[in-house]
Amino acid sequence: MKQGLARIVTALAGIPLVLGAIWLGGVYFLVFVAIVGIAGQYEMLKLVRATGPNVPFWPGLLAGAAVFLRFVHPDGWIMTLALICLLLAWSLRADVSDAVGRMGGQLASIIYPPLLLSLLVDLRWAAADWLGSVQGFYLTLMLFVLIWATDTGAYYTGKSIGKTPFAPTISPNKTWEGTLGGLAMAILVALLFKLFLLPFLGWQDVMILALIGGFWGQLGDLLESSLKRSAGVKDSGNFLPGHGGALDRFDSLIFSAPLYWIYLVHVSGILPS
Repeated sequence: MKQGLARIVTALAGIPLVLGAIWLGGVYFLVFVAIVGIAGQYEMLKLVRATGPNVPFWPGLLAGAAVFLRFVHPDGWIMTLALICLLLAWSLRADVSDAVGRMGGQLASIIYPPLLLSLLVDLRWAAADWLGSVQGFYLTLMLFVLIWATDTGAYYTGKSIGKTPFAPTISPNKTWEGTLGGLAMAILVALLFKLFLLPFLGWQDVMILALIGGFWGQLGDLLESSLKRSAGVKDSGNFLPGHGGALDRFDSLIFSAPLYWIYLVHVSGILPS
């Protein structure tokens, strides 16, 4: 009962914050993404530790935070690389027998999720500059709604008619029926965005963006599930009461954001490179 109430309260408070950050864009969206990214990185480091490598927290978290410096400082990438070098040196200290595990875990935590999520900021800022603030808001919002709709469609379809296991060794409750139900919801959402909010999207764009949010996003959920299963934990953390950790809540978004950005910038040309 308490967990269910916490879940509702968190959702009621969290959804307006997410929507507000996307709408405001600029530094507000940057701060939002950075907070989620660093919280998720902390959880990732805990998962790495749970599997064996005694990775140090602070060097990795500093390097993860430095990923976002590129948006506010012209030498942000240089600072990030310098911290990564420091991180590698730190990982090699003490017992060298575990150096590979510590170094690999730290580098993985910088990529997943800070670096991958940072592309959301690139997306929001480029969309605002190229399409205008409102259209930039809608184009960024579309990815979030695709993820939310996919989760909802997959849950209710899987619960009602799901029979065929999708990835039984990773997530026994996921089914092909639920997966396809989630994808169907994503296609519907993409169509609605084209018809009412983003008319410049082509039909090919609709289908590919729906696939990114509706299928690729579900693979991101499976990736995070495999990490938790490897670490022997149910939730990645308690960042969001009733919902688990940042990785639990944003796993699909972390995995979808890079492909969404790559398609819009480097494939469709909707946004400039």
